[in-house]
Amino acid sequence: MQATDRTLLPSRSPRPNPSPGPSPSPSPHSPSAGPSRSGRSGSRRVLSWLLALPLLLAALVLGGAGAASAHAVLESSNPANGATLTSAPAQVALRFSEGVEIGLGGVKVFDPDGKRVDSNQTKHGPVGDTSVVTPLRGGLATGTYTVAWRAVSADSHPISGAFTFNIGQASGGVKISDLTDDGSTATDVLERAATGVAYLSFAVLGGAMLFLLIARPAAVGRFRVWLLLSCSWGGLLLASLAVLMLHGPNASGLGLSSAFDADVLRATLDTKLGKALAARVLLLGAVGALLGWLITTLADAGVRARRVSTAIWVVLCTAIAFTWPVANHASVGRQVPIAMTADTLHVLAMTGWLGGLAVVVTLLIRPGTPAPEAGLDVPSVATFSRTAFVSVVLLVATGVYAAWRQVGSFAALFDTTFGLLLVFKVDLVLLMLAGAWVSRRWLQRHLGKSAKPTWAVLRKAVAIEAALAIVVLGVTTVLTDTEPGRTAHERAQVEKAGPVSRTVPFDAGGAAGKGKLDLTVDPARVGSNELHMYFSTPIGEVREVEEATVTAALPDKGIDGADVQIHRAAPGHWFGELSLPMAGRWELSFSIRTSDVDRITVTVPVEVK
Repeated sequence: MQATDRTLLPSRSPRPNPSPGPSPSPSPHSPSAGPSRSGRSGSRRVLSWLLALPLLLAALVLGGAGAASAHAVLESSNPANGATLTSAPAQVALRFSEGVEIGLGGVKVFDPDGKRVDSNQTKHGPVGDTSVVTPLRGGLATGTYTVAWRAVSADSHPISGAFTFNIGQASGGVKISDLTDDGSTATDVLERAATGVAYLSFAVLGGAMLFLLIARPAAVGRFRVWLLLSCSWGGLLLASLAVLMLHGPNASGLGLSSAFDADVLRATLDTKLGKALAARVLLLGAVGALLGWLITTLADAGVRARRVSTAIWVVLCTAIAFTWPVANHASVGRQVPIAMTADTLHVLAMTGWLGGLAVVVTLLIRPGTPAPEAGLDVPSVATFSRTAFVSVVLLVATGVYAAWRQVGSFAALFDTTFGLLLVFKVDLVLLMLAGAWVSRRWLQRHLGKSAKPTWAVLRKAVAIEAALAIVVLGVTTVLTDTEPGRTAHERAQVEKAGPVSRTVPFDAGGAAGKGKLDLTVDPARVGSNELHMYFSTPIGEVREVEEATVTAALPDKGIDGADVQIHRAAPGHWFGELSLPMAGRWELSFSIRTSDVDRITVTVPVEVK
């Protein structure tokens, strides 16, 4: 085996053996023929810009974008953040922008002294997995209560937060910063690293064996090829098990030692990601059995056996590829069935390209002079080229769809971390395609020729292509853990929304019944808002009113008019705290009395985000 591995390909002589006769003139396709000096200079400038783009984009991503925010967002709560209640609530209810899992989290409520007052029975609400409720104990005293919550969003990313509400009146309470621990940094880093190793291992495993099955079955007996297949299978298995053990502690905000806690592991297996990882591990058992059989028999297998093995291998790889989209961004949002199908094809196209590339690189490193059927030849490179072309077409088609679905707008492409990472990835893929183009030119130059090929150009091209592929997989891993550009951009736009101001004329009748109401709702978002009301005469002078009351309703959600407590803050100025539990078009009704008998009610719509 050692002698065979050392002598696979022709030696890398710098020049061909001398032969009698005059030297032939260089052809346009021969290595000695080339562009003019000015053409080479222009090509170098273009290449320099291409290589500089990833560095510039990396600087934008790392320097200009903040950390990724939650994938599911807390849209509303009852009691609302900062609300002051006249009596103690029976429960705390949370509503999220998408479905959440609570097996690895929950809701904790603390009284002003820091003691828990919830019943530790967090469950989903009546509207489904987008709502979470936790009952409270009876006899709650006056003061400020703190709610700390933790959940796993539908795309398998941990989210957490905290807020306060008051019963009767505000008081000292628990510090929110003490309740929003993000858990162990080591656990988070290790889970992300294991996720990246899983991507890389599958990218190599699936396509490598497919390339050997259809193009070079005899090469499976080489030690370095056996090592490539075995390490990729083992890496995928170990990385998947590591993610399975680390996801629970990371989502629960626990330490690294909790990775070996049976209760945490059991809770992880009940999540969507846990079930996907468990299925992947079981599938890898079947893949391992098939892989062992192929390594020992493929070199001597007949055409029929190879076709059957290829079909089984494709089915198993498709099933494994599906374990990613079933628990990531593709499983949430619009067009979920189409998105999951496209994401599965994207992963398969990735392994079809990169796995074949891994075998080509493996057979090109330190070539010797072995039996030709066990090494790389021009026809096998041609097969890889065709497979890579089909894979690239699938990658582009599914990638464009995923970008449209997860980014949604040109602004989100450059205003969000996800968008910048996506542009970074596209640029790297373009550089990979440049390397593939060089390989294609090499193939066209040598296809159909009987002379021994010179592998130096191909070796450099595929080495660059493989190095870029590893970086692309790293960026892909980060993308899966980053909030999609569409939701991040929409959330940022909501957060940028300022106060809503309205001016409404009114006429309550009588001699002094006419006037204007200038109102401001700040910040016009879900939760606690400040309501300011300013009364003036038709010509803008400050005026007093005898009485004013306010109610708030959300007809679209069946919320009837709820009284808003307001009081006179200054002449012509009334103030109140407006608690809005959810987004929508709220209707604020102002009942204004200007005399003992003159009264009018005006209704003002306010869009709350």
